[in-house]
Amino acid sequence: MPRKEIRARARIALQRNRFLRLTIGTLLAGAVVATGIVVAPAIAAPTTTGIFADDLVPAVAADPDRVPVELGVRFTPEKSGDVIALQYYQGERTAAVTQATLWGADGAVLARASFSASKTVGWRTVALDRAVTLKAGSTYVASYNAPRGGYVVTERQLDKPQRMNGFSLSTGAGVYRYGKTTSLPTSTYQGSNYLVDVVYRPSATDPGVVTPPSPTASPTATPKPTVTPSPTATATPTPTPTATPKPTPTTAPTTAPTTPPSVQGCIGAANTPGGPDPWGGCWPGPQNTGYPQGLPGDTRQPVTLTPYTGPTTIRSCGVVIDSKLVNTTLIIEAGNGSTSPSTPCVTIKNSLVKGVIFAEKTSYGPVVVTDTEVSPTDLPWWENIGRSNVFVTRVNSNGGEGVVKCDSNCAVVDSWIHGMRLGGQYHYNAIGGNGTDGFKIEHNYASCGDWSVIENPGGDAGCSAVIGFYGDYAPASNITINRNFLASTFDTSPSGIWRQAGYCLNPGYYPGKPYGTTNNMIVTDNVFARGGSGKCGVYGPTNSLNKKGASNGNVWQGNRYSDGTPIGVVEE
Repeated sequence: MPRKEIRARARIALQRNRFLRLTIGTLLAGAVVATGIVVAPAIAAPTTTGIFADDLVPAVAADPDRVPVELGVRFTPEKSGDVIALQYYQGERTAAVTQATLWGADGAVLARASFSASKTVGWRTVALDRAVTLKAGSTYVASYNAPRGGYVVTERQLDKPQRMNGFSLSTGAGVYRYGKTTSLPTSTYQGSNYLVDVVYRPSATDPGVVTPPSPTASPTATPKPTVTPSPTATATPTPTPTATPKPTPTTAPTTAPTTPPSVQGCIGAANTPGGPDPWGGCWPGPQNTGYPQGLPGDTRQPVTLTPYTGPTTIRSCGVVIDSKLVNTTLIIEAGNGSTSPSTPCVTIKNSLVKGVIFAEKTSYGPVVVTDTEVSPTDLPWWENIGRSNVFVTRVNSNGGEGVVKCDSNCAVVDSWIHGMRLGGQYHYNAIGGNGTDGFKIEHNYASCGDWSVIENPGGDAGCSAVIGFYGDYAPASNITINRNFLASTFDTSPSGIWRQAGYCLNPGYYPGKPYGTTNNMIVTDNVFARGGSGKCGVYGPTNSLNKKGASNGNVWQGNRYSDGTPIGVVEE
């Protein structure tokens, strides 16, 4: 299939060379119905162009992500002109794509095209029913919605500022946003290019944005006013109301408790965040997790945060982030060969991270996170903290997906995981994994269903469990779950109950999964809140630990409801 093509009902084919061959007169000779969209007649006009090369193909043909996501490119034309069509690369597993959108920088929808889904791999062009005029120097986004994920991608292709075919691309020009409902994509990941483009007809008379010729230009020269025009100049007056939500719950954990400290600095009633636990101490809560702020009951030395200016993708060991405000995600891609938290590769402590902390491979780390609040301001794809060789102590994790997730060799101790952001089609857990070997989960206060923000959730979005393991990629093995507090069923209304946890604990025994067994799972002395259902989860406190009579080294002992009623082991 040609790089650029519109299949029209009138069988008029469009093939475009980005640089000089095709004119709008060829493209729109008469009324064309393109994949269900009527294209108005047009008069011959200047040559069209686009951002990327005609022969560009993705490095990854089908990302394993399978949730709804909007994928796009953020671009700035150097000359004014018209967008007449949108383009995306149809992947082999990018199913059911039927919508593409052109956005202003403020989230205003400038054009939206609906079309029939295709299974033909390659670049696909979708004509707009009217040309949309863009202004030189202003920023726009072109995107499409992949309702089942499986999109194409090339990482690190847009990890620095670039100029291409009359367009300027900033660092991180490839953008995405998770959710079933189409919204302006704004998140970025490792300079990824999601292969989205436009068919653009530059103005024949506009001289365009003038780029300074060299660093030796006169220092007294006045900057060209067209370089930085307001991005809202060409936008529709009414912006999309959900385009830039500003969640407020991230400030909640720092609010001083109104109840004075009780025995040993506990705050509030027993079995509440920061309140007394059954063993003479305090449950994790606002005064003993996150960065020290001098709250009542907090015996740690308060810190003053200063802005973090170091790397956000960390590729060498020895980085220590201490008493910092980090306004973005931290990706760790370095390791020192150790698996012990006593010899860390990266240390994050006494800080506030407004993104996620993510170390994917077992060769990365150790990453040690202590006395830190992790609170993403949006709903990122990744877990709040994960995924291998990560050790978490006294952390306040809220917002985003909330979850501390582990593939191998992790620990989460004395931490408070709560107040997640409900959206997209996510299945939430406070702590868990999809194939885990080696995870210590001890003395945490964990909840799911006490949403901090509810933002356009899909029909299937909600809690799977508070602590949950699922054998999608490996069995649940060598996991210790000891002295934790688990809570759910906060909302038992007809519209809210099905977004709460089915079971507060999913140990991981699922015969229907690729790896449905559990082994060496030690579950002891955990406390389950009754919740609105009276049994913690909608269906009960825990799912099956193992097949009946086949314990595989698993242990269940001392687990109970918060009123002291014992909870027996469940076997299938």
